[in-house]
Amino acid sequence: MRLLFCVQRYGEEVAGGSEAACRQVAEHLAARGHLVEVVTSRAKSYVDWADHYPAGPTTLNGVVVHRLSVRQPRDPKQFGPLHGRILRTRRAPLFVQRDWLRLQGPDVPGLPLWLDANAERFDLANFFTYLYPTTAFGLPVAARRLPTILFPTAHEEPMMELRVFDELVRAADGLLCLTPEELELVAQRFRFTPRAEVIGLGVDQNPVGDGRRFRDAHGLGDEPYVIFVGRIDPGKGSDELHRYFIEHKRRHPSNLRLVVVGEPVTQLPPHDDVILTGFVDEQTKLDALAGATLLAQPSYFESFSLALCEGWTFGLPALVQRQCKVLDGQVRRAGGGLPYSGFAEFSEALALLLREPGLRAQMGEGGRKYVRTHYAWDSVMNNYERFARGVIDATSYAAEQSRTRSSPTGPD
Repeated sequence: MRLLFCVQRYGEEVAGGSEAACRQVAEHLAARGHLVEVVTSRAKSYVDWADHYPAGPTTLNGVVVHRLSVRQPRDPKQFGPLHGRILRTRRAPLFVQRDWLRLQGPDVPGLPLWLDANAERFDLANFFTYLYPTTAFGLPVAARRLPTILFPTAHEEPMMELRVFDELVRAADGLLCLTPEELELVAQRFRFTPRAEVIGLGVDQNPVGDGRRFRDAHGLGDEPYVIFVGRIDPGKGSDELHRYFIEHKRRHPSNLRLVVVGEPVTQLPPHDDVILTGFVDEQTKLDALAGATLLAQPSYFESFSLALCEGWTFGLPALVQRQCKVLDGQVRRAGGGLPYSGFAEFSEALALLLREPGLRAQMGEGGRKYVRTHYAWDSVMNNYERFARGVIDATSYAAEQSRTRSSPTGPD
């Protein structure tokens, strides 16, 4: 198949969830012999969307990547007040919501023209995440020219209620979600579901990490540590985890440490028991997971947690945010950890896992088996190919039927 992917930013240095998912799916499909191209912005940072990468086509891991310029970086003085107004009312006129989308960024004015000019080269266009202008303005354009699939990567958040997103689900020919909870949320929100399926996301089943190397590099010795992998961002729960952990240590003194691995969007206060690595390469991340005692996933907003699944491949039990339905569902289906809500539950669950090595081992193995059963790359890619071909065939049939009905002589 000739496959196009559209996403807000793309690159090995880009650590965002939907962006990383898009890149992994694109690269695995290219490795299976499909012709795969990506159209995206030149941005590296989702904070300001400023142009970073050179414009034009490049090739990354077998995928041709077309980078288009952003009109201008996000201006907090313009975006902030409008964002607050939008979230307070959620009933702003559509033209105001479209202005909000452009100011949120990345505003890529050349994308519609690029899609119009290049659509005929592809059998199918895939759009990752509903939230940004690349999908909101790009998918309806592509849908007029070729079959489309939307990966909404949706979770419960105020922006999802905005009417400016209504047409996306209706414009797409197919919908692929990463968890049952995501599909249920999308169906309830839009009250309309095209051809849809839960596909999940592939996870490397045999990661290699050197826990001792990470421990030695950070002076951890044999001390137990909880690991968090993800952006340091209030929306990801990292600030709350930091507070909960420090309070737990105040009430229960021990040699337990917290290791935070990820790009700092906001700064966490320094603390002797907290190690902040910042953004690290893939191997360092795997080393950190290999040496950990358990994993914490405190995010309130997830459509699928790759970090959780990667922790399970190392047999790590998990503490997850109960108020995130996706995390709660993943952990309960896998038997791979404990959900919590609030400090008291967090502290009790953490203490329980630390004092019960047998329970940690049982939950870690449950998570490992769950990932092996549901998220092997070959299985995910087989399901994608089957679904994509079904969308292409159904769209072609519908187009042929439309041509037949409009023909003045009717069918032969």
